[in-house]
Amino acid sequence: MRAILLDLDDTLLDDQYASNQALTAFIDANKALLPDLNQADLFRHWREVSKKYWQQFERGELSFLEQRRQRVQAFLGQELSAQAADDAFLPYLITYENSWRCFPEVADFFALTKDIPKVIITNGDREQQQYKTKKMNLDFHVNAVITPMDCNYWKPAHGIFQFALDRLGVKAADAAMIGDCLIRDIRPAQELGMRTFQIEPHHPGKNLISALEELGLIT
Repeated sequence: MRAILLDLDDTLLDDQYASNQALTAFIDANKALLPDLNQADLFRHWREVSKKYWQQFERGELSFLEQRRQRVQAFLGQELSAQAADDAFLPYLITYENSWRCFPEVADFFALTKDIPKVIITNGDREQQQYKTKKMNLDFHVNAVITPMDCNYWKPAHGIFQFALDRLGVKAADAAMIGDCLIRDIRPAQELGMRTFQIEPHHPGKNLISALEELGLIT
């Protein structure tokens, strides 16, 4: 194994935890504007509007900030100025960033793979994802953080994986992809001929150390 490609959110970082904490803070701060729904329904509504506007971001129809502002307006059911939307979102953003945490096995994973070149490939916004990896000290362990803004490809397009392989100077057969999403991480990597391992957050048998065992990198 000459290289490892890694997803970021819900592979190295517990993004689900951070997102849930952030959404709770956002709801509490803006509850006067929200319909009288229970938390589960509000969470479901947020996921629906987030998916809609994120897909528009991926298609290049909205900027990262625009999709965020559209999400806020749709969720709150309010016509807001850009500044008002940003202000309403601030409790989410602050809580989200303060809630970032690596999975417990991340430090051991990087120690065990210190001699294997690695890159992170993520569909997130370049600025946010680079800030995230730097704040969590992940940037010291990888050769690069690759986003669609770097290569004009979004996972699951093969192009972003090939861009990462070229960056590392390795062939697909000599690399592995570790990520949590079957559609965006695992299948495209397999189609290129890479070995793969699918993470299941909080599942002790499907974490980063399990990946190294399955890939034959530790015994």
